[in-house]
Amino acid sequence: MTRLTFSSLPADLQKAAQRRKLYSNQILFQQNETADSIFFLQSGQIRLVSFINDQVVNNFFVGLGESFAEIAPFFETYPYTAIADQHSEVMATPKDRFIAELNNNPDLCHQVMQQLAQRLDKTQKILTLRSIRSARERVLQYILMQLQPDETYVDLERPLKDIASELGLAPEVLSRTLTTLENDGVINRNKKRITYQPSN
Repeated sequence: MTRLTFSSLPADLQKAAQRRKLYSNQILFQQNETADSIFFLQSGQIRLVSFINDQVVNNFFVGLGESFAEIAPFFETYPYTAIADQHSEVMATPKDRFIAELNNNPDLCHQVMQQLAQRLDKTQKILTLRSIRSARERVLQYILMQLQPDETYVDLERPLKDIASELGLAPEVLSRTLTTLENDGVINRNKKRITYQPSN
């Protein structure tokens, strides 16, 4: 199946979309705001957060080319807030036009279902990691989850502070834990590449 991206949308949906430019720390939409669009990140980075009892919970960091708010066709409001972590640009596809296309386009339905399934799988993994009390074990399991089959290294594509936030750790705790794992011979670090050394 084709990943849900803006370029994979039918031409009519692409024409109906509006380009929105965001400054760093600008809010695109807020939690419980009426859901009226599905978005595609063209540049920059978007962070999806929830507010619970005056606490900010980072749910997901949207990567370049990814869609987000795909659940808009099924809910009246957005369940989280979308914030630009840096100058960003998104394409906003109207919800009503998107729903109409879903009703007549099985391929698009499959793409949306696949995207939602992948997002759910990633969310479940993050929740599992956050439930691990030991910072060392949490970080190690995160590294292992990133490894591709038959490979022993992972290239970190995001800043450590973002990964720390995703794992529910302070940035200094993540940095210190990585240093400990390296000193113990469990991993080797070379710039943004982390190599897992299973024999140690």
